[in-house]
Amino acid sequence: MIYQGAMALTDFSSLSIKDGLQGGVWRAVWQGLTGQAKPVPVDSLLGGARSKTVNYAGPGLLARLFLGGMPDVLVFDMLWTVLSVALQAILGVLAALLLHHPGVRFKRWWRVIFILPWAIHEFVGALFWMRIFEPRFGWLVLARNLPWSAQPPVWIENPNFTLPSLLIAATWYGFPFIMLAATAALKLIPAEVYDAAAIDGASRWAQFRHVTWPLLFPLLLPAIVVRSIFAFNQFYLFYVLQTDFPLLTFATLVYYRFNPTGGYGGGQFAVAAAINLFTVLVLLVWMVSFDRWSKASEGVTYV
Repeated sequence: MIYQGAMALTDFSSLSIKDGLQGGVWRAVWQGLTGQAKPVPVDSLLGGARSKTVNYAGPGLLARLFLGGMPDVLVFDMLWTVLSVALQAILGVLAALLLHHPGVRFKRWWRVIFILPWAIHEFVGALFWMRIFEPRFGWLVLARNLPWSAQPPVWIENPNFTLPSLLIAATWYGFPFIMLAATAALKLIPAEVYDAAAIDGASRWAQFRHVTWPLLFPLLLPAIVVRSIFAFNQFYLFYVLQTDFPLLTFATLVYYRFNPTGGYGGGQFAVAAAINLFTVLVLLVWMVSFDRWSKASEGVTYV
């Protein structure tokens, strides 16, 4: 993190990688902080002028990011995190409640089947969904039996369908983690509280609203926090499906800015480092705010 902070104060790029690896980053930062060099201009997306030596750029790049230099990506990343984690939590809790019902047979087999998406590597799962949504020869196209000359579906190219497609895939391989956490929490709830609620005439919905959910939520919070961090830093799904700017997470944008051979203005190491630092700060603020709202750090206080 310290080295990335130093990189973010320079115009370090793939053209100056030899100088940067030989101490050019620290030299440029020292010259800039001691007033020996004036900062060179650096754009928050395109980087600075390409040079074979690393130059001091100052805190301007970080300042532009913290002052809203990429509002579209930030809004989308936060919206993506909220929607994807919410869908994963809803499906995971529903699956746990269904498997917790005493009338369900073969619970262990169903649980194994539901865990399979989580057991598959995220990149492999993203490839599955790429094959499903591929606009010309994907499984959805083949299932609809469209001729090759027909207009391909637009669920990837059209921005109105990009987010729903991403959410479907993310929910599929994210809900098992929530389901396991909810299953463990449900087993800790004593059956006596349900008997007391039934005696008081509470319906099934009333039991869930006033008994199950209040006891389940504190134990489910750690899983929600973990999934939120993973969702905010989602990479493989966006990379495989090749979504366009600004429908990207910061992790995907960092890869495009860092990778010298990947296009999208790659090879801008300083820009990638600045976005990484900005991402860490956003996550810290997010987690602190969520902790204060949910009181997750207080743990379970009703036992």
